[in-house]
Amino acid sequence: MATGAHDKLRGASQPEPLEALVTLPHHLYYEDEVDLREYLRPLVKRWRFIAAVTVLAMAATGSVTGFLLPRYYRAEAVIRPVAQPALQGRLAGLLSSFGGSSGAGLGGIAAAVGGGGGSDAEEYLPILKSYPFVIALVKKHHLWDRMLEQTQDMITGRLPEHPSWAIYYLMKKRFSAEYSLKTGNVTVAYEDRDRAQAEQILSYFIDDLREKLRARQIDETTAAAQALREEAAATSDALLQAHLYELMARQLERKKLAQVQADFAFVVLVPPNASVKPYRPKVVLDTAIAGMLALILAMAWVLLREPSAERAPSPALGRAE
Repeated sequence: MATGAHDKLRGASQPEPLEALVTLPHHLYYEDEVDLREYLRPLVKRWRFIAAVTVLAMAATGSVTGFLLPRYYRAEAVIRPVAQPALQGRLAGLLSSFGGSSGAGLGGIAAAVGGGGGSDAEEYLPILKSYPFVIALVKKHHLWDRMLEQTQDMITGRLPEHPSWAIYYLMKKRFSAEYSLKTGNVTVAYEDRDRAQAEQILSYFIDDLREKLRARQIDETTAAAQALREEAAATSDALLQAHLYELMARQLERKKLAQVQADFAFVVLVPPNASVKPYRPKVVLDTAIAGMLALILAMAWVLLREPSAERAPSPALGRAE
């Protein structure tokens, strides 16, 4: 009898055969399985509601963007900087060769003359977007009243407390400028409700930028020529005096060129032009986005609002709980 009990215990300790594992309940080895059909069933059942919400959202968005929102036209232009003569480097090298005999005065002249004249496209962007430049442009071209009217609150109709800053932010929002390192060009653009006005205001930006750069060049060359004239009159070295007068003549030549050159500082590769098609609102894109959002929200609403019995797990999953 002891032997029989021992055999019984030894048999109980042996693992169950593979066939026994196959007959395990379904939930023991499929408990992570998700049946998507249980979630698709309520969506298919309420497809009319989902389709109606999507169509209504697209129709409402298309109507608002196509008929109620104001249309804006975008004018674009491309400008390219003009390389200026490298006079500053030659001047600095020449004056440094006389530095030992003439003292610190020549160093001051080199600093004064060498600091101007360069036309760097990257410097155009902060100038074009600066507050003084934009406000001066609005006042110069008599755009103040028109821009001030467009800054009124659409709900209350009141004018802003700080008109100049409101106009500046409005102009800054509509204007954009990008510099391409690859091509070296600057692309400028302006948006306005009137297509012709968009082109005109963008031309104001380009013309006023050129005039600002021209005025700065004239001021710098005038100051440099005056400094060279004074230094030449004060030196007793005939060779240095001749070089100083030559440099002064070049400064005056740059001043005259800045005054009369039509394409000073940069050339306009593509003049301001605006498409006949409004730039914004983008009716098709906005309508498509609204339709997709409405579709997602309608499907989520159906899944959340349907009774739990509609999305109950399968019997096999139910036994796992």
